[in-house]
Amino acid sequence: MLILGYNPTEPNWEQTVWGTPPDKAGRLVRGIAVALEENAELIVITGGAVTDEAIQMKKRLYRGLKNLKEFTIYPVFERVSVDKIKEKLDRCLRLEEKAQNTTENISLSGKFFREAHIEKIIIVTSPDHISRAIRDTIRIWSDDYPELVSNLFGTAAVTFYSERSSEDREIAKMENIVIAEPPVMKKFNLGRLFGILRNKEALDEIDRTLKKYGK
Repeated sequence: MLILGYNPTEPNWEQTVWGTPPDKAGRLVRGIAVALEENAELIVITGGAVTDEAIQMKKRLYRGLKNLKEFTIYPVFERVSVDKIKEKLDRCLRLEEKAQNTTENISLSGKFFREAHIEKIIIVTSPDHISRAIRDTIRIWSDDYPELVSNLFGTAAVTFYSERSSEDREIAKMENIVIAEPPVMKKFNLGRLFGILRNKEALDEIDRTLKKYGK
């Protein structure tokens, strides 16, 4: 189990890593639920030599163990006692404390799984991060840890890390996000790609969003 860290100085850190019961689960809650369901042998939290992402996430996890059962969307928290969860974490949890970005999260965590001879890995992060995390993991581990890519999975939390403010929450709604990925072809025609966007209002909205985050 690989749980990607998040900067604790962000205003929505608590919501992103923990969430709000009963069903708005953050990265930690989702990660531990899956770790229990899958009987994970190794749980790695990665991130942040400067902001101590991994350390702060571990502290938040242990502090909230008694409250996990409040997340009723995961029945496993009712079946497994707090003492058993703590025992598992004490035995299986490791921290990667140097990574400063997603690329380093992945590259620096691979050694933990290789050294433990782990054959199946599940990545846990936010819904608006999971696609990039899996893509980058395949790219990086294919070179450095090819044996780890053969049985790689991803699962998302419920809370979105991009929702840093009320304004961001409105802009970051999934229905307002456009992903432009070039098709697999020898010659990439940008005009053809955006030809599907014939709605001027949609283009104006994209322009406003790019200007907002380009400041």
